[in-house]
Parts: sequence; C-alpha cells; structure tokens
Amino acid sequence: MAEVKINDAELEGVTGGAGGWKQYAKGSYVSYGNYIVYTVASGDVLSGIAPRFGVTVKQIQDWNNIKNPNVISVGQKLTIYPTIVR
Repeated sequence: MAEVKINDAELEGVTGGAGGWKQYAKGSYVSYGNYIVYTVASGDVLSGIAPRFGVTVKQIQDWNNIKNPNVISVGQKLTIYPTIVR
C-alpha cells in the first residue's frame, strides 16, 4: 500500500476534526513497508490513533485482537496497515 501524507487542513469535516488526532495520538511508530508498529503513549485512544493513519478503530481492533476499544495500555504495540501517515 502506498504511503500518502496529508495535512490537518484536509481533515476539516472529518470526525475528530482537524488536529484531533494530534491530541489523542502521541505515540511513535516504525514503518515496515506496508504496515507500521505503533507504540501507545500516555493519553492515546484508538479513536485518535486511527485518523492519524487513515484507518478505522474497528480495523485496529481486528488487526490486534482488541476486544474492548476503550482499553489499551501505554507501551502496547499496535500493528496498523495505514492508508495515510501523518
């Protein structure tokens, strides 16, 4: 999957709004080609991480066998197959 970079202005009208992902996606990630491994940071939530990479919360749940999307841990590694990277 090709990596596409977008900016916050392109997110106007998208759930979470422009900049929303910055507030709730603070962790770092390492790219492995068609997927990344994201390390959850303090304050992260899946609904903030997902738009950072152009995916849905459900996709992150499925890729990582997460039963409750409201429960993730600092330091947890998440595999994500991004459509965008910011």
